[in-house]
Amino acid sequence: MNVGATIRNLREARNVTQEYMAAKLNIGVTAYGNIERNDVKRLTVARVAEIARILNVHFLEIFGFKDKDLLGAGGKQGGVPFNEINMQAVLQYFRRDKELMLELLGVLRDMCEQMGQGIQEHTKILQKVVAMQQDIQREMLARRS
Repeated sequence: MNVGATIRNLREARNVTQEYMAAKLNIGVTAYGNIERNDVKRLTVARVAEIARILNVHFLEIFGFKDKDLLGAGGKQGGVPFNEINMQAVLQYFRRDKELMLELLGVLRDMCEQMGQGIQEHTKILQKVVAMQQDIQREMLARRS
């Protein structure tokens, strides 16, 4: 599924420039060009919906669905919106976002645990330093007396 190429085709069919799209999306032209070249790791659902709104298309068209697919068999209103296989493709596309987020959360959890262990070790060291300072201070006071 080449989402970027589909977005480019939809944009060009509407005689819309990349500059216009970038401005509407509040991103740079290079960043928008990356979307059309599939040079982004993953488009979010929100970004796909925003692009669809700007291009005045149903967001599923960005995934290659045609109007007849959206209307159901025979193009009749009230038909099945799209078949289960196509829906699975869309869900799989966004499932990767979830998998990446879960992986990142796991890394973040591990980092937090390591930081927690580091903080505990530093706390023990600081407690020893404070105890040593207190011992030195007591010894100095004892010598003065």
